Amino acid sequence: MEAKQEREHRHTGVYGVCVSDQRLLVIRKRLGPYSGQYDLPGGRLEPSESLEQAVMREFREETGTAVRVVSSIGVCDFQVLWTLKDRSTERLHHIAMLYQVEVDRRAEVHPIEAFPEQDSDGAVWLPPEEIEPRAASPAVLQAVEWLRSHRLSVARSLFDYRT
Repeated sequence: MEAKQEREHRHTGVYGVCVSDQRLLVIRKRLGPYSGQYDLPGGRLEPSESLEQAVMREFREETGTAVRVVSSIGVCDFQVLWTLKDRSTERLHHIAMLYQVEVDRRAEVHPIEAFPEQDSDGAVWLPPEEIEPRAASPAVLQAVEWLRSHRLSVARSLFDYRT
């Protein structure tokens, strides 16, 4: 039997940490290494888009909620191993820029946009202390730690999601 080759990929994205009434806004992921888990709303930048614009767009697309960026929290560095559909392994270097955001209460909430690459299966508000590590992406775990301690780890973390 031929061994499947390991692939490497780097993903850089912007993500928002939004808390209201002591609950964190997360999405249920339907694609990628965090499929079936909670993740922070966010993703990659569009051409000519600023980091702030990207965070606000990703929130609208993935949660239907308009937000405004309050501040930069910092950058997280993850190495993620996961199994692709062809049963090969991908080594993902995930660089996540985190921003503190708040809901724009003047704006309407809209349905989640449907498009081929949509990876949000809906948004949910969760108390951070109730988020189980096995049910959350590395970015959510970092957000929960930041909410608890107001610090982000500078070390790269390794997460193994291979099946």
